[in-house]
Amino acid sequence: MKDLSAKNKHSVQTSTPPGNPDRRDFLKTAGAATAGAMVASTAATSRANDANEQLVGAFIGCGGIAHQHRNEIAKLKRCKIAAVCDIDDTRSKRFADFFEQRLGERPVETREYERVMEMDDVDFVVISTPDHWHAIPTIAACAAGKDVYVEKPCCHNIREGRAMVDAMEKFKRVVQVGTHTRSASQMQDAREFVQAGKLGQITKTRTFNRTNITPHGMGRVADSSPPPHVDYDRWLGPAPLRPFNRNRFHGRFRWFFDYAAGLLGDWNVHLQDIVMWTMGTPSPISVSAVGGKYAVQDDRDTPDTLEVLYEFPGTEMNPQYVQTYSMTFCHSEYDQNRGKGVGVEFFGTDGYLYANWDDGWLVKGDPKDRHRKELGQRIESFEKKGNRHSYGLHMANFLDCIRSREKPIATLDSHFNTAICSHLGNIAMKVGSRIYWDADQELCFHDREKTKPHDEANALLGREAREGYELPQV
Repeated sequence: MKDLSAKNKHSVQTSTPPGNPDRRDFLKTAGAATAGAMVASTAATSRANDANEQLVGAFIGCGGIAHQHRNEIAKLKRCKIAAVCDIDDTRSKRFADFFEQRLGERPVETREYERVMEMDDVDFVVISTPDHWHAIPTIAACAAGKDVYVEKPCCHNIREGRAMVDAMEKFKRVVQVGTHTRSASQMQDAREFVQAGKLGQITKTRTFNRTNITPHGMGRVADSSPPPHVDYDRWLGPAPLRPFNRNRFHGRFRWFFDYAAGLLGDWNVHLQDIVMWTMGTPSPISVSAVGGKYAVQDDRDTPDTLEVLYEFPGTEMNPQYVQTYSMTFCHSEYDQNRGKGVGVEFFGTDGYLYANWDDGWLVKGDPKDRHRKELGQRIESFEKKGNRHSYGLHMANFLDCIRSREKPIATLDSHFNTAICSHLGNIAMKVGSRIYWDADQELCFHDREKTKPHDEANALLGREAREGYELPQV
């Protein structure tokens, strides 16, 4: 196995990280990785089987959504936090201050996730980094015998995701993905309603996002030097070498394909997940997409307008159906049936269902006969409000599964199928053609019979990582 912490040889302005400069021998061979996993797993299993023993966790990534996870862990009072890791010293310090105040002990602060992997007392890690930094620490944590809560989407690209699933399975770890919408009671109720056949046959589903940030979006800013409290080279990690630009950094990284997948991989990964989880369809037959950056005048290279069409196979529950994803940053027309510009819709022969983890869900029955409305509706219409408690429920489920060794509600292998769909949508847009997906081979084809490999699309299933930041080989 490669030395995961070895610095690459590209010239880039960065500051020197604190800590032991000789800490460079982490998991150098596959044998060492397996041995480390066995030792750490034994310790973790011992603690997991003792209900009186607190679990010990660590945070890798201390910005954005990590604040929500931090708050929920503090509320649950079920574990200790031994370390906080971020390439930005100000962020890790804020987290260390928080946990010292709330839980009574100050965790170790570090820029190097490798230090966390060496801590034998750490049972689990919460990975809330930008998308391009999800795979490496997840794989390393599994190899080190630690369970993982990793943010969505699980991977920057499909090849990374496959390596993550393989590591989870090889080292028998519990890996929960942060698609917390699965833990929202209203989404579970809506799912049960659909699965019970109460909407009739589903022929179409739809997910959508819309808002208006025209004309300037996040604007355009010039490249600059990285802040002195940031290890920018490590922040780039496996991504291509680029000059520092604050529009590509904290909070805005997701609008660049180097680091993320745009809104398709940000919001729709929640929405698409509910559709696929409900319909029991792990993989699409085909994907086509059209879109681009049409009206927003800023630095992003991900689309401001996008339409994706998925063709899904039939199941025992429901025959074949189509799924569409619609997103725009160019208008925000309000529709009383479609909440606050985001949601999931199911179109059945007997009625329509809309759901949102924030707004709740509603059902509208179709008329029995559109020309004789006096006959009434095929099913009763109703509306139910939702709540925002899913973050805490999702984290609690993860902690429960660390002890029980059962699969969490949003396990990595299930979520990976959703992530594949999101990435395939972007790939279809980039290549400008319909692609047929072979889930067994994990390859794209030009034709339904899968006789003509789509070389251009397949080239986008992964990427070559920067030297020194390759995926761990386990």
